[in-house]
Amino acid sequence: MVVIKPNRVGPFPFPKSDPEERKKGFSEVEQPYTKEQAMLEADRCLRCGTPVCIDACPVQLDVRGMMDAVANGDFQKAYHRIRETNPLLGVTARCCPQLQGLCEDACVVRWGGQPLSIGMVQRFVADWEQAGSRQPDPKSEAPTGKSVVVVGAGPAGLAAAELLIRYGHSVTMYEEAHSLGGTAWYGIPDYHLPKDVLTYEAERIVAQGAKVIRGVKVGRDVSISSLLSESDAVLVATGSRDVKKLNTPGSDLDGVLDGYEFLREVYGAGLESYLNGNRKNLGSEVLVVGGGDTALDCARTALRLTQGHVSVLYRRDEKEMPADPIMVKEAEEEGVEFKFLSDPSEYLGENGKLTGAVVQAMRLGAPDSTGRKHPEPIPGKAATVKCDSVILAVGRGPDSFLAKKEGLKTGPKGAIAVDDRYTTSMARVFATGDATTGETLVVKAMGHGREAAQRVHEFLSGLEDRHVSLYEQYYTKRTTEDAYQDMLSGREEETPPD
Repeated sequence: MVVIKPNRVGPFPFPKSDPEERKKGFSEVEQPYTKEQAMLEADRCLRCGTPVCIDACPVQLDVRGMMDAVANGDFQKAYHRIRETNPLLGVTARCCPQLQGLCEDACVVRWGGQPLSIGMVQRFVADWEQAGSRQPDPKSEAPTGKSVVVVGAGPAGLAAAELLIRYGHSVTMYEEAHSLGGTAWYGIPDYHLPKDVLTYEAERIVAQGAKVIRGVKVGRDVSISSLLSESDAVLVATGSRDVKKLNTPGSDLDGVLDGYEFLREVYGAGLESYLNGNRKNLGSEVLVVGGGDTALDCARTALRLTQGHVSVLYRRDEKEMPADPIMVKEAEEEGVEFKFLSDPSEYLGENGKLTGAVVQAMRLGAPDSTGRKHPEPIPGKAATVKCDSVILAVGRGPDSFLAKKEGLKTGPKGAIAVDDRYTTSMARVFATGDATTGETLVVKAMGHGREAAQRVHEFLSGLEDRHVSLYEQYYTKRTTEDAYQDMLSGREEETPPD
């Protein structure tokens, strides 16, 4: 008889710093497990014969192997279990909404109580390694003589580059910015993802053998055809960039800001640089328009910068809000006000400067083409509110710049069109990640990047008729114990783990 241990270690879903203190700065909200807590939590794992948590993970994280190793105090083994399929393990441990359709949501332990805190255990292992127990990288195959250019060093591009390197291919990455990580760098606030974690793991991929050319925008500074002349394949992973435009009157007033550019301005060159430089004056009354994670990131960032009053306006009700409920709760704890069924119909100003907004009361009407109830205005129900700044975070689509410049075939919302092998309309050019799907999660972009890298590898190796999934290759054709032993056989002698 299987006994499910119902109680996880610490508060659900993870320990957090005090709201009144954390909103005064940008230190991390989520607090780590101790070694003892991580081992106790891992010991709740049932070691399922068919681990559905692995199926639910876009990068096929070996949750069962990680939990078993941590429960036994073998953090070295746990690290390599994770690292085999996830090169950004500390990043995803913090950024994945594990309870929203991913590993923790699939955990069978939740049938008898709370699911395993997979993200917290993963974070413990990643932090243990980064703090001084450096482990070897996974073993790479012999050089193939083939070369690949990866355009974009965000989550998808980094994950793809890492797998291609391990297959023995030469990889050069072109990144427009000077920091690696893409949206994970500038779009995820430091209180959620400390940048030293992202930098450490991204640079580990570079150290595996990726050449990185920074500050160069492909399509402007260099063409795809020139990249093809010096490589065997190009993989485009430029992410999402094109912001949804609203025609609300007054949107051109000084003080009405694009949320994505706001986050890029604050975090793009590093938070410290922004805080010590020419900071934007947001005033004391800030409205944020939108209902996704980015809207919450904008609101909580604005709160920390202003210590003023921040309200989030969303045109649907709370149940329809797409943002991670945990992030909503954290924002509420910090004092962010939520105004549901509210939508600005006009922005007001004097001498070109924003002074207020007309906020229209909404109701949910009949379902639209997506199946969701369509918000519609309630006649005669509008109010004028004072505000010093408005931050718009209402969604964005794929970065269409390169496709337009190079004539790549596109699909809905300007996404680069690809087939099931991630090939584009241009020979030897592949595409992956948000550039092909629109804005998604970091871990899903990584999953797309790894799948695309597998297809590129098959193309370079003349194996295009052998369309093997990474899940099948890792969990069916070989066991995770085989993978672990292969890693050990290829590494140099290491200092034993603590």
